[in-house]
Amino acid sequence: MATDVETIKKIAQLSALSINESELEGFAKDLDMIIGYMEQLSKLDTGDVKPMEHVLPLHNVLREDVPTHVNRREELMNNAPETANECFMVPSVVDA
Repeated sequence: MATDVETIKKIAQLSALSINESELEGFAKDLDMIIGYMEQLSKLDTGDVKPMEHVLPLHNVLREDVPTHVNRREELMNNAPETANECFMVPSVVDA
């Protein structure tokens, strides 16, 4: 199916693109080539291909999560501008 100029105009309008009249024929040919390539890809037998999550092998680069029994409350509370009963005090954001 050949893409006509009217289809390119409609696509340009839906995409909010401005295309010169002189460029319409070129875009129609380019779109036909892209669609032809996609048709070639759809004919490939991919039944034995394992689906991928990503094209590159990825692994977690974060440190291992190891639980500790270290209580750093006092060290952390020293960073607070104001505390009360071992809690951070913050300005009220809701009127009572």
